[in-house]
Amino acid sequence: MPFPNFDYAIIGSGNVAHFLAFKLMEKGLKVKQIYSRNPNTGKELADLANASFESTIQTINAQVIFIAVQDDQIQAVASQLPSSSLLLYTSGSVNLSKLPQQNCGVFYPLQTFSKTNYKESFNGPILLETHDVKMREFCINLCDTLNLSYKFTSSDERKNIHLCAVFLNNFINHIASLGHKEATERAIDYSLFKPLIDKTFNNIQTNDPNLQQSGPARRNDKNIINEHLSMLKGDSKTIYHQITESILLKYGHKL
Repeated sequence: MPFPNFDYAIIGSGNVAHFLAFKLMEKGLKVKQIYSRNPNTGKELADLANASFESTIQTINAQVIFIAVQDDQIQAVASQLPSSSLLLYTSGSVNLSKLPQQNCGVFYPLQTFSKTNYKESFNGPILLETHDVKMREFCINLCDTLNLSYKFTSSDERKNIHLCAVFLNNFINHIASLGHKEATERAIDYSLFKPLIDKTFNNIQTNDPNLQQSGPARRNDKNIINEHLSMLKGDSKTIYHQITESILLKYGHKL
């Protein structure tokens, strides 16, 4: 175990913060402090981690500090933390050059988290970036201790990975939420679609998605498309129209 006597603090109390606290505790590493602008979720996480909840960021003094806050807050938060601490922020998009301090690095989990799934097995990777060899070695040792796979990336590469991840996770989840809403409104048992969902995700993981496209837009079936559009309203109709148009254009057709 590297640096077994180090203590850790976490800035933030959202989904990623919960994941980090759980992983550290799982491997017997000490979560010393939690700070969050939301005292309710901050105290809740501190209780879960058996850590002290700090009401001000100025009292954070752990040897390793994770910054798990919104991207536009990272620089301001880092500027208030001790220069003697190792600072690891969890953003997919913020360029490391914006935090030139040698004690700063990137620890970005390429995964989606919620308050209900942060304890599930994590198959990563953690995307890492550091300024110097000391921080690089620490990050490698920490990932090994936490049994997390990792990959070193540049800030530009990480930003591009994050962009792709938005399509492959956030947008897909939003579309699934619309499908769930439509099924609920039509009194259709959502479990009916689970084999289809499983097959869809298996296909796009094991095959080239470009070769897997099916459906009325791929077939240029305007009658079905127009019938579907007549059945929809609001966001569902907008998204159906936009994605259908994108598929039609890709295969040389127009809506």
